[in-house]
Amino acid sequence: MVYGKGEVIERRYRGFELRVNFNNGLLRWVRREEVRFLIETPVLSKPGVLKHRIMPKEQYNARQMIEAFRLGIVPHEHVEEFTFGRDVEIEGIKKRLNKAKRGSQVLIGGYGSGKTHLLEHIYATALKNNWAVSLVELSSNELPFYKPKRIYEAIINSFRFQKGGHQYDFREFMRSIARTEDSYKLEEHLYLGAVIRKLRSGEDEEYLWEWIEGYPSWEYLGGYPRMYDKATCANIYCYILSGIGWAARNISGLDGFVILLDEAESVEPYWFSYYQNNKVWNFLKGFVSMTNNDERLRREVNENNFYKHKMYGGYWGHETKLQYCGYSRLPFLWENPSGVETVFAFVPHPVLDSRAPFNTIPRIKIERIEEKFLREMLERASLIYEQAYNTPINQELLPRIYELLPRDNIRIFIKAAVEAFDLLLFHPDRGVEELLR
Repeated sequence: MVYGKGEVIERRYRGFELRVNFNNGLLRWVRREEVRFLIETPVLSKPGVLKHRIMPKEQYNARQMIEAFRLGIVPHEHVEEFTFGRDVEIEGIKKRLNKAKRGSQVLIGGYGSGKTHLLEHIYATALKNNWAVSLVELSSNELPFYKPKRIYEAIINSFRFQKGGHQYDFREFMRSIARTEDSYKLEEHLYLGAVIRKLRSGEDEEYLWEWIEGYPSWEYLGGYPRMYDKATCANIYCYILSGIGWAARNISGLDGFVILLDEAESVEPYWFSYYQNNKVWNFLKGFVSMTNNDERLRREVNENNFYKHKMYGGYWGHETKLQYCGYSRLPFLWENPSGVETVFAFVPHPVLDSRAPFNTIPRIKIERIEEKFLREMLERASLIYEQAYNTPINQELLPRIYELLPRDNIRIFIKAAVEAFDLLLFHPDRGVEELLR
């Protein structure tokens, strides 16, 4: 499957199409013959009522965390309680979110430094603090920056906001807006306004959602503006995202919309052709300018201030030098301010220091975690392991275990720690040095 591995969560048309939640964040309908099943789900008889819990909830949560540690990750719901030594970075991001003038910022850190974990922490924190949030893991192959519609689709599929202690998705966000008296404020938006009008008239059909969510087969829907799948159409998807951020802040009562983009190599030029690389930076410049509320984005469209590029052709803004979709020259920014905040996560690369927009926006460098926090992490992991498997770990051995574990990469460190606990559990008669050498 071109989108990678995932889980089938729904079927339609007698199983002809499957709704798959892919591991990279995409959620889409695909044809049955396009899917190769790794595990076939058996048909089970209806179970009886479970009278007693098989495992206590606390032990289940601990087991869940340990199994995630084996992969070098932390379960999303436990990320806040298992974060160590990142108070400075977290506070810096929180302050940025609380500022009146918001925009983009960048996390810089090497492989395994904890960037993804920190983004997960920001995700959980933003949700609790009245923000709508999306977290997307990009890929130079499947989700590159030169495919704006794909990125838009992934952002919408991962969109979440929280009300009354419950989380809701993009569809419920739009439905909640349609139920308010202020929904008319969004009707002038070319794309979101079409959804609002349909919802207010009582129409809530699957095809409508698949169209606005960027589902590939609904590029064109009669009577609706097209969702072009072109590298040159970044302005359309920035326009829609800025409308969502504006509506979150001005209609839904949220503080805005935080988009977290986790990737490692998606800006490195050797991954792309010259044309693709040009479109990568066109999207990035437009996207960052939208989050930074650059009024030039609106002004050059209102004044029809475009020119045709001699080399690339198409329509380009005189002020911003951004390329616009030839089919639809909508502004990258719908209303100012957009209400959109973005955090990028990158590995260090010279292009981030030399090329706009990343050489001008705030950045937070993820430093190597201090030894005391690694020791604290190991101790906490040992206590979780004890709870997960009802087995004690000799705490006096932890200093020696720490010395024998790899410590340059946090992900490898936590994986190795769990493996060490396993070895101690299954080989109690052997020494630590013998097991871990």
